Amino acid sequence: MNLLEEAVIIEIFGVRVYAFGLYVMIGTICSMITLGLLAKAFQLKPGTAPLSALLAMVVGVICSRLVFCLLNQELGQMTPVSFWPQLAGGGWSMFGLVGGVFLGGWAASRIMKEKTAKVLDILSVSLLPTIVAERIAENRIEDFDISRALDSPLLANSFLAVGEDEPCLATYYVAAAAALVLFVILLIRISRQKADGDTVISFLLLFGAGGVVLESLRYDRFLSISFVGLQQIVAAVMLAIGVVIAFVRGRKQKPRLAVAALISLPLMVGIVLGLEFALDRTTWNKMLLYAIMILTVAAPAVMGLKLLNTDKEGK
Repeated sequence: MNLLEEAVIIEIFGVRVYAFGLYVMIGTICSMITLGLLAKAFQLKPGTAPLSALLAMVVGVICSRLVFCLLNQELGQMTPVSFWPQLAGGGWSMFGLVGGVFLGGWAASRIMKEKTAKVLDILSVSLLPTIVAERIAENRIEDFDISRALDSPLLANSFLAVGEDEPCLATYYVAAAAALVLFVILLIRISRQKADGDTVISFLLLFGAGGVVLESLRYDRFLSISFVGLQQIVAAVMLAIGVVIAFVRGRKQKPRLAVAALISLPLMVGIVLGLEFALDRTTWNKMLLYAIMILTVAAPAVMGLKLLNTDKEGK
């Protein structure tokens, strides 16, 4: 699809602008303000904040596009390389953006000889306003980031439903709300302790766990294999990385909890795969299935957070 041709255009004081781009621009401005305030609060070296912002944006956009092209199945096993530079065609990957932002932050910290943990902590919080705005902006894209047809009259008649003939859940609103809540949680977390890597690890745990559920909710069939979303797999990997790092940091103080957290990862994968099969191939109550999924992904995330807190208490 051609993104420019299908993009919604609105008028503001007589000026025609792309609605999606306007939302993202506002979110990016909010992210830059957050980055600047946190950089000042945690006394980053002069020049680190602007360089981090620049590299995070550039590398984030590049990785977002690359991940989409690598995972996109619509044009074959992989989108042809000749299609990759055509930025107006196809789409972008949210998880590619997140990875690119962190990669750009890592590069900036190395260049400026600043603590990498501090830079990534600040970026993990600052990125979220952009994600909130981007998710809200998805309401301007037709039939994108929506759920299966709702079988719950309560949800079908709510403000979260879209489509008249066959109501579906506007998953982008749920994702925006989740990102906003995560922003508040991480902002409180980073304000109460030193920026030493705990905030970015918390981001990996919570954003990864949330992503597993949110990517399951969406049913637009972008970036998917059969009944499993490829970005859902990436979200699970993000959660697993967070758990492994938390395991390393907290295993000495709470060895049993650390082992339980690791064991919960393969169990989570097996249960989620079973739930995805049930969601796609059975008529079982979907709200019940999603309740089980939320509890399943919450287990490793909560244990990971407890390990981080244990590590903090041990110090």
